[in-house]
Amino acid sequence: MQTIIYDSNCKFCTRFANWCTQKQKKIGKLSVRDVKAKALLKNFGIKFIDLQTIYFIDNQNVFVRSTAIFEILGYANYPWKAIRLLKHLPVRLTDYFYKLFAKYRYYF
Repeated sequence: MQTIIYDSNCKFCTRFANWCTQKQKKIGKLSVRDVKAKALLKNFGIKFIDLQTIYFIDNQNVFVRSTAIFEILGYANYPWKAIRLLKHLPVRLTDYFYKLFAKYRYYF
C-alpha cells in the first residue's frame, strides 16, 4: 500500500494529501504527528522526522521531499502526471525548490 505522510497543520499540505487520496483510493495518508506515522517511518530507519518534509511510502521504499512529490504525482491523471518528468532533474535542484516552497507553505 502507498502512504503519504504529511504535516496536517499545514493547510496546503492537507489539501494536497486529500486531493491525492481522492484521486487514488489505494493511497492512504497519515499526519506526520500521528503515532502510526512515526512508528512506520522508524521501521524504515528514519529517526529524525522533519515537519517540513513530505514522505511517501510505496512498496517498501520511502521517498522524501521533491522525490516524494514526483512519485505521488505518478499516480495522478494527466496533466498532473506530466510533472513527474521533472524527477529527471538533479535532486539537489528539485529539493532546493521544495525546501524553498516548504519554508513559506503556510502562506498558501
